[in-house]
Parts: sequence; structure tokens; C-alpha cells
Amino acid sequence: MGKRFRIAVFTAVLLGIVLLVFRYSRFVSKTIYEESVSHLTEVFHQSDNMLRELTDKNLTYLHMWGENLQNISSEDEIHDYIKKAQEDAGFLEFFFLSADGNYKTATGENGYLGLQGNTEEEIRRGNDVIANATVPGKSQLLVFATPRAHGIYQGFEYDAIAIAYENSDIVDVLDISAFNGDAQSFTVHPDGRVVVDHSSESWGNVYNFFGVLREHSDMSEKEINELSEKFKAGRTDAMLVNLDKENYYLVYEKSDIQDWIFLGLVREDIVNASMNSLQRSTMLLVSVVVLCIAALLISFIIQKSRASLRRKDTEILYRDELFQKLSMNVDDVFLMLDAKTYQADYVSPNVEKLMGFTVEQIRKDIYILGKLHPWDSENSKKNYLEGIQTSEQQEWDFEYLHQKTGERRWFHIVAMGSEVNRKKKYILVMSDRTSDRNMNQALSEAVRAAETANKAKSTFLSNMSHDIRTPMNAIIGFTTLAVSNIDDKERVRDYLGKILSSSNHLLSLINDILDMSRIESGKIHLEETEVSLSDILHDLKTIISGQIHAKQLELYMDAMDITNEDVYCDKTRLNQVLLNLLSNAVKFTPAGGTVSVRIRQRPGTQKGSELYEIRVKDNGIGMSQEFVQKIFAPFERERTSTVSRTQGTGLGMAITKNIVDMMGGTIEVQTEQGKGTEFIVRLPFRIQSEHQRIEKIAELEGLKALVVDDDFNTCDSVTKMLVRVGMRSEWTLSGKEAVLRARQSMELGDAFHAYIIDWRLPDMNGIEVTRQIRSLGDDTPIIILTAYDWSDIEAEARAAGVTAFCAKPLFMSDIRETLMTAIGQSQSEPEDSVLPAAGSDFRGRCILLVEDNELNREIAVEILNEYGFLVDTAENGAEAVEKVKNSTSGKYDLVLMDVQMPVMNGYEATKQIRALDDPALSGITILAMTANAFDEDRKKALEYGMDGFLSKPIVIEELISTLQRNLN
Repeated sequence: MGKRFRIAVFTAVLLGIVLLVFRYSRFVSKTIYEESVSHLTEVFHQSDNMLRELTDKNLTYLHMWGENLQNISSEDEIHDYIKKAQEDAGFLEFFFLSADGNYKTATGENGYLGLQGNTEEEIRRGNDVIANATVPGKSQLLVFATPRAHGIYQGFEYDAIAIAYENSDIVDVLDISAFNGDAQSFTVHPDGRVVVDHSSESWGNVYNFFGVLREHSDMSEKEINELSEKFKAGRTDAMLVNLDKENYYLVYEKSDIQDWIFLGLVREDIVNASMNSLQRSTMLLVSVVVLCIAALLISFIIQKSRASLRRKDTEILYRDELFQKLSMNVDDVFLMLDAKTYQADYVSPNVEKLMGFTVEQIRKDIYILGKLHPWDSENSKKNYLEGIQTSEQQEWDFEYLHQKTGERRWFHIVAMGSEVNRKKKYILVMSDRTSDRNMNQALSEAVRAAETANKAKSTFLSNMSHDIRTPMNAIIGFTTLAVSNIDDKERVRDYLGKILSSSNHLLSLINDILDMSRIESGKIHLEETEVSLSDILHDLKTIISGQIHAKQLELYMDAMDITNEDVYCDKTRLNQVLLNLLSNAVKFTPAGGTVSVRIRQRPGTQKGSELYEIRVKDNGIGMSQEFVQKIFAPFERERTSTVSRTQGTGLGMAITKNIVDMMGGTIEVQTEQGKGTEFIVRLPFRIQSEHQRIEKIAELEGLKALVVDDDFNTCDSVTKMLVRVGMRSEWTLSGKEAVLRARQSMELGDAFHAYIIDWRLPDMNGIEVTRQIRSLGDDTPIIILTAYDWSDIEAEARAAGVTAFCAKPLFMSDIRETLMTAIGQSQSEPEDSVLPAAGSDFRGRCILLVEDNELNREIAVEILNEYGFLVDTAENGAEAVEKVKNSTSGKYDLVLMDVQMPVMNGYEATKQIRALDDPALSGITILAMTANAFDEDRKKALEYGMDGFLSKPIVIEELISTLQRNLN
């Protein structure tokens, strides 16, 4: 009882000391936290005051300058005044700013200031504005703006004046030097958007503080959302956060400036340096006391344990005997080897049954079993036991021939390093896995066969989910626009044409999905048809324009040196390749970025064929070189924090590579992380030599034209095309120079006879250039060249004197048609109807339409009536049989029969019509018109006596040609 009491007392004392140490540690930690937060709050509060003073000063300056500028009439004096103000105040740039974000500087530069937030509404309300902004080619700016009464500077109408500072200038003014410059601070909006960034470069340019927390901290999305709500509520508080496995103090408070939040970050170890030293000293002293007590307690326990050890030796003997008996009934061989001599200290007695050697043979030479290396190892002489450390474990599979039966067997070896009596030992467990391996191999072969059968189907259908949404987005968008502009006939006609183009592309994709035999075999057949590259590129721009506009991207499309734009190729597959590349470029390019498509014709290697190079380039997030090596493998995607938030299956590039290979072309990628990606596709196409277009325009031969575009390649390409139509051509990259050349050419008596001007020029836009040329009294045709939808600027452009518009990319057919329109020699106006012309007169012909769906029936009746058909309808097969049976010979010229219908389906109805007694009625032409578009459905229709097959949705060209062929 006395010994037990002493043990209890020692244990109670030890627990009391541990509890005391724990409480003391918590007290010290709490004190450190409160003192640190108090210090940090005061430091960053002072910085917030400095930022507020800077803001008040700049807004005061702006008000003063605005009043003074109203009293200055000379533009030179305004320029000098602003220059002097810039020298005094130290801001980066001065802007005359319109409410919609366009600006002009004092030096006359024009551009667009991408201000964040609802700044236009604030300016129009007469409120001062402080916001971040982006200007191409410059770093992020902080802009201070104050509304002014409507003014004009150098012809530019402005609503406000503004000054801008770079982020680094604001940081220098704040001069946060707390904690030897190791403090980091941000000024953010409640949604996390960064206004001022005074941080280290460890996280790069920070645009959203919550993005830093999501990527670098262990905070959950719920915690981040709670912090966001505190920001929105204007709370002032502090907390500890873990960023990149280091603890930081995060202090934040509501600023008096707009809705800004001022927050600061400092590493915990920097703030707590002195306090941690005291804590470590105290903990060291307590640890020494605890160790001394523990040593006394351990000494006591060792004395007590000696007797129990003797009892355990006896137990070990019993266990050894039990282990010997059990090992004879399992498929595992157990060995213990000396780490130096590799002599076997122990071998389980079942080794002879499983491997064919006796225990004595293995004790003499362990290598009688071989080197015990993995069965698939390239180095068969390597000793795989040498590298195993104590308490370490390694596993591998071992192939072996039974020494008595000659049977090939497979063992799984688990080798462990151990130490027995201070000697290193290897413990080996060799498990016979022969039966398991044979079973797994059979299962793997079965799984592989199933995967092979479904791989093509899964890959194709998954990719189609993305491909279908792209044209569907265009259909929905342009339908909405058509409804919104229902009274504008020309615009609605344009929208309907774009809807039809996207619908045809969508239909071709759906046909691929329904063709199950093609999916299951993994084969896609190319169908070459006559194709206009101009039509393909313009349709591509139409389909993708919605995504471009939604992400606020710049789109450039150019055609270079295209002398043969009419080729033979699979239009659907080419569209699929280009849409895939362009959609990826849009997907992985942030707002404000640039996406370009450039097609160039190069000499072909075979007669009658030319090589076409298509480059799709963006300045988005780019890819790592490691990922580029496997980009064309199925289901591969770059694993970065940016891409992980972007939807996609990783199948698109594999499909694209397969199609390009089938077309006999090549695809390569050039990329760099953070700078963008360029895909280069080279495809050989047969040219339509029999459809060579006439290029010369007799009315313009020898006349002079001027091309104005800020892209040299576009100027070069358009100039060459103008020469081919017979004109003399000059070009310039500047709108101002274009006006100067126009004036000089008129003075020299060699005036230009056509102007082709890009809408977006760096110094002035194409409309302003047109306005200034017209002010010279020049009525020469002016064509605006643009990669965007010109409907929004058409009224302004026409008022300025623009003659015609031409869309990029510019092909020879486009420029020739536009020039003919500009000189009044264009071809006949396109018909209002989008229905194709029929080659025969169908008036008086009667068709029996059998269709149970009311909407489908109405569409078909309207289309057939447009071509002069008389149409009678039936809602099911039974009604169709009755109408044919009760009709007179010649009443119906043809029957369009749906297949899936209530009461009686189309197959049964056809069968009963064919069984009628009157040969004139039973022999009537019957065409299946159904959404069942499989090959087996076509065969089944013919087996039941139908004369032809039309798939839904109705392709009007196919419908009319089939009716014409059968009725003739």
C-alpha cells in the first residue's frame, strides 16, 4: 500500500505541474495577443489618417484646379497650368474625363480609363470619385476625380477632371515603417478588391484580398464570408490567420474614405519576438523541474518492472510456440536477417511448402532465394534491403520459381528495419499472392475491355456539353436582340441570319452526338464540301462575340495574304477546332485582355492544295512547360488555383489534336505562364480552282486609296488586296497622319478615291478621322473597318460621313463587295427571306403531313406553303391511313410521315397504306420525317416500305431537294 501511495502522490504532483504550465502558457499567449493587437491597431490607424489626409488634399486640389481652369481659355495656358500643378502636387497623370470613362490628357492623348465601381453614376450625380483604374501598358492607378460643368478641351467633351497616382506612389506617401518595414498593409473595398497594396512580393500583384486568403490560408469559405460581412458592416477588429504555413496578425478598421477598409498584416514571430523570449525561458525552467520529477518516477518504475520482465520471458516462449504452429497454416513466410551478415536468425517452418527450400538451406545462405528484387526491376543485381533504415518499411512484389514443382509464383514482400539488442535486423514477410494476382489480372482485362468500349463515347459526349453551349449562347442572345429590335427590319434580318448560322452549327454537333456507331468505334469521318473561309471566320466571330463582350475582351481577327478563300474541307470539323481554341482563349483570359485570330495562306506541298496557317493568341494566364508536354492528352488540365475555378473537362484539346491530325495538319503551342498562349494550326486544303473569283474592278482601276490601321500587318494585307482590284494604295498607322495626307493629296491634285479606316485607332477613332476628312470638303467614299458589331455606332458614323462598313477579318471577297457598294455598283440586295430558292414550281402539288406535335406541324406547314404546296394534315398514323384510303387517285402527291406517334406509329401506318387494294393509293410516295436519326432507323424505314428519309429538325435545303427529286 505504501508503494502504491507514493506512485499516486508522484502522479498527482506531476499532473499539477503540467496543469500549472498549461495555464501559464495560456495567460502569456493571451497577454501577447492583446498587447500586439493594441500596438498594431495604433500603427495602422495612423496610416489610415495619413491616407485620409492624402485624399482630402487631392480632392481639395482638384476643386481648386477645376475653378481655375474655367477662367483659362487658351489650350496652351491650360497645358502649362496642368504641368505646373503636376510638378507641385506630384501626381502621375491629369485627365479630362467623360462620365463613360473615355479621357484626354493635357498632351492630347486619348484612351479609355477602366474605372472600378459605379463611377459614371457618381460623376453624373456631381459626387467626387476615388477609384482604381487600368490603362493598357501601365500599372494599376488610383484616380481622384471631381465633376465639372460640361467642358471641351481640344475637341473632347468632358464631365470631370481627374488625377492619378501609381500604387507605389501612394505607398511611399503612407511610409509605413512599423516593425522595421516588415508590416504589410492594404486598403480594400468590402468585397476584397484592393485599392492600395503595400505588401511584399510573396503573393505577386494582389487584386482581391479574399483571393489571397483562399489561395494561401487555411481559412474555410465560411470563415472568409464571415470576414467579408464584417468588412461590409464597417467593423474594427483583429485576428490571427495562417498564410503559407506562417501565423500573421490581421488588423482591420473602417476608413472614413468611401466604403474602404484599412487592414494590416504582420508576422506573429516579428511582433512577439521579445515576449516569446520570456515565454521560452519560463518554459525551459519548468521543463527542467518536470524532467527531474519524471526521472525519479521512472527510476521507481524500473525497479518495479524487473519482476514482471521475468514473467514476460515465459510468456514469450509460449507465444513463439504458438507462432510456429500458426505459420504452418498460412501462406506467409517470415524471416529475420542480420543487417550485416544477412544470415537468417529466424525462418518460419512453412518456407519449404511455399518455396521449396528447407529452413537449414536458407540459414546457410539467404541468397539461395535470389536477390529478392522487384520482378519488374531493371537492376537485378541491386540489394534492395541495404537502404531500409530502422523503423522504416518498404514493399514490393517478387517473382519466384518453386524449387520442387517449377511453378511460377508471385510473392509480396514487406521488409522492415528493426533493432534487437542494439543490433540492426531485417524482418521480411513474404506473402504468396499468386492466386490474387491471377484473379486481379482477369479482372483488369475485363475492366480494360469495358473502358475501351466506353472511352470514345464518354470523351465525345463530355466534350459536346461545352461545344453545344457556345452556339446555343449565340442563338439565345441574338433571339433576345431580335425581339428587342422587332421594328428594325434590317437589324432583325441580320440577327436572324446569325441565329441561322449558329443553329446550323448546333445541328451538326447534335448529329454527331446521335451517331452512336461513330462514337462507339472512336471514328470520325471527314466530309469535304465547298467552303468559304471568309464565311467560316465571320460565323466564328458571330458565335463567340457574346463571350467576348461578356468578359470585356479585345478581339482582333485578320486575314493575311489569302489569295484562295474558297476551299474544300469539313466545315463542321474546322469550326469545332477553331471554336475550341478560341473558347479556351476567352476562358483563360481575364477581363480587359486581348484575343486574336490570324489566318495566313502559305504555299502548299501538293498541286491544287494550299497550306493555311491559323494562329489563335491570347495574353491570359498561360501554361507551365510541364503541362504543355501533355496538353493534348485526354482529361488533362493545368492544376493551378486560377484554372481550378474554371469549368472544363480537359477533353477539348485532345479532340482538337485528333481532328487536326485527321485533316493532315499540325498543331503546336507557344506559351508562358502569366503572359499568354498562342496555338498555331497548319492545315492543307484543296482550293476551288474552278470557282476563281474576278478581282479587278474596272471602275476603280488606277485610282488611289488610303488604308488607315494601327496594325502593320493589316495595312500590308489590305494594301495588297487593293492592288489586286486594280487600285494604287498607300497606308498609315495614324489617324492624324491620314487627315494630313488627305489634305496634301487634294492640294497636289492627286486626291484619294477611297479611304479604308479602322474604327479603333490610338490617337483618334475612325469616326473622328472621317469627320475631319469630310471637313476638308472631300466626298470620297470612306469605309470603316472593324472587328466589332457596328450597329451601335452606325448612326453616329453615318452622320459623320461614313459610306460603308466592312468587318474583320477582311478577305478579298469582302473588300471587293464593300468597294462595289461604296461606288454604287453592288450586286442586287439580298432577299428578305432566308429560305433557299426552289428549282421547281410546286404550286398545285398536295402533300399529306402526318405529325402529332402541334408546333412541328405548324412549322412544316408554313415552310411548305412558302413553296406553293397545298398541305393536308393528320395527327397520327391511323388518321393518315383513313385519309389516304378515302382519297382519290392523285389527290396527294406525297406523304410526309412522322414515325413516333400515338394511336398508330408511322411504320405501321406505312405498312397498312402499302396493303391497300388500289395500286394508285398503295404506291404513293411516303417519306419518313423523324427525329430518329440513327442508321438503323433509316434501314427500318426502308424495310417498312418508305421511299426516303428526312431527319428533324428540318433542314430546308434537304427537304426541298428531296421533295423535288421525288416529285419529278
